[in-house]
Amino acid sequence: MRRILGRFRPILPLAASLFILAAEAAAMSPALSPALSPLPFFQRVERVGLLCAVDAEGGPATDVGDDALCGRAAAMLSGLLASGPAVTALAPNDARIAEPGTLLVLVHATLRHEEGRRLLALAATLQRSGTAGDAPFFMMPPQALALSGSLDESLLDAALHRLLTPLGGALRANP
Repeated sequence: MRRILGRFRPILPLAASLFILAAEAAAMSPALSPALSPLPFFQRVERVGLLCAVDAEGGPATDVGDDALCGRAAAMLSGLLASGPAVTALAPNDARIAEPGTLLVLVHATLRHEEGRRLLALAATLQRSGTAGDAPFFMMPPQALALSGSLDESLLDAALHRLLTPLGGALRANP
């Protein structure tokens, strides 16, 4: 028995090192452990809630209102995420806004008259409750549409797509 143990003794440290390295590699493998975004802000997002506001010069916008904008933005973001967290439009006092698993997306549209045309500007900001860290700066660049007549829904959808695509990428990086 001592002869057998004596033969394996020089190999034991090497075998232990290989075992430790294999365990570390398995823990870091994307197939075995969930990928986490390098930004804590996007980690552990269970749901995405949207709040929307349309500010129109001279009264309420007839083309698109708060609810219609939120519905379109929620549908667009849901399509970008496909298998990610649930996306829903929220009401201003919804209790889910304050839950730590909620990523709140505030979509703001401004409609103004400018040189005989109307200008629709879209912007979005991100908020989270709890200790998720700060929202990244300049995540979603604002979008603008120059409207000569009524609002073309395909142009609005394209602008929302451009606005929300960076967010979709950040959330897909953290399944």
